[in-house]
Amino acid sequence: MYIKEVSLFIYYLQIKFYKYGENNMKSHTKTNLIIIGIVFALFPIITNNGSFITGNSNESSDYNNDISLDNENLKLSAISRKIHIINNSGWVDFRNAGNCTGNGTYSDPYVIEDLEIDGGGTGSCIWIENSNVFFKIENCTVYNSGWGGSNAGILLSHVSNSQLIDNNCSSNFYGIYFEYSNNNTISGNTANNNDYSGIYLERCQYNTISGNTANNNDYAGIDLERSRYNTISGNTANNTVYAGIIISDDYNTISGNTANHNSKGVFIVGDYNTISGNTANNNYFGIDIHMWSDYNTISGNTANNNNYSGIEIEMWSDYNTISGNTVINNTRGVFLSESDFNTISGNTVNDNIYDGIYLGHCRENTISGNTMINNTRYGIYLIDSDGNIISGNTFIGNNECIVEDNCLTNKFSDNGDCTYGQENGGIPIELIVGISVISGGTVIGVAVLLLIRRKRKRVE
Repeated sequence: MYIKEVSLFIYYLQIKFYKYGENNMKSHTKTNLIIIGIVFALFPIITNNGSFITGNSNESSDYNNDISLDNENLKLSAISRKIHIINNSGWVDFRNAGNCTGNGTYSDPYVIEDLEIDGGGTGSCIWIENSNVFFKIENCTVYNSGWGGSNAGILLSHVSNSQLIDNNCSSNFYGIYFEYSNNNTISGNTANNNDYSGIYLERCQYNTISGNTANNNDYAGIDLERSRYNTISGNTANNTVYAGIIISDDYNTISGNTANHNSKGVFIVGDYNTISGNTANNNYFGIDIHMWSDYNTISGNTANNNNYSGIEIEMWSDYNTISGNTVINNTRGVFLSESDFNTISGNTVNDNIYDGIYLGHCRENTISGNTMINNTRYGIYLIDSDGNIISGNTFIGNNECIVEDNCLTNKFSDNGDCTYGQENGGIPIELIVGISVISGGTVIGVAVLLLIRRKRKRVE
């Protein structure tokens, strides 16, 4: 370890001791003496804790090119040095040094397994770049990466054909970080308690992220930025400060995941994504489709007990389909704002504090075949929303089944016992007949049609 790393190590020890020590000069003096003793005792060890780096690079002082991994440590899962492999040729050097098995083919991939790597607070524990051979990293434990940048337990850059399986990538800055990498598999890993995200992909395509646990991370459990055509399935992403799962691009599939106890369970910014069969409970927002997000499909999800909305479609998000979801006991059930041409069908939206379905400043949406039971205020509430179709819905036990506020040309039909809007064809007009007596007992009826935009309601 170099002077900078020794300094960081001392600083780390100071934080740890001061955190639990007495807040006085005497205890600080004692703490410093303990730290100095530890550093001198460990100096022969920490000054020889290098890293294996192979391939063509301008490596930093964090990676020592002269020290190879201890082969016996590789087999016994002892604490090993950091690994940095560059280019396909780097894998050949790494294997020839006896540090992995395999030949880099589909049937015989390179394998790194059963390692424990302490990053020492700098860089990434395992860093692979510019590789398209087949390889597998399996059953490794990596922790204590550097803070900031792209530092991670496992960092893969410009890589394809990799498999990350059953690794523990907790207590890093990023647990797992992929950039510009396609056709990889991330499966069965644990990425908890990281300072930013558990699993992070940037500008990556056609990757599979399945069966991972990414809990208690400071920003996101699983975060895909500008990444398309990826599959995120069967993961758990709970108790995260911002969002369990974040998708910021198009054409991804998010299915069968659990994202509970986050600020946002599943957060989508993009088009043509499929969000199906997920559980997003006890968040602030369950499933949030953010602004300018079109043609997404949200189906078969469970979004219950969220503090604000179960499913929310934010401003200027059009042509989305919300179908077959269960949305129970939220403040609001399904919430749309300034979004047009969406379809809301076949959902169960019960026991929400305000409204089952809310449309604000929305045009030409279709709300059909939904069941809304025992919502405290309204089954469906429309405000400043015109030209929508509301048909074939079931309303039971809501305070009021449908309420319009300042709306025009909405059409209502076949909504069971809620006959709201059906007797006049759904046209919000009043016919006021003024009768005036002009002269000589002659009565002339003058019919005046007044178009009045006003609040209307009907109890089922």
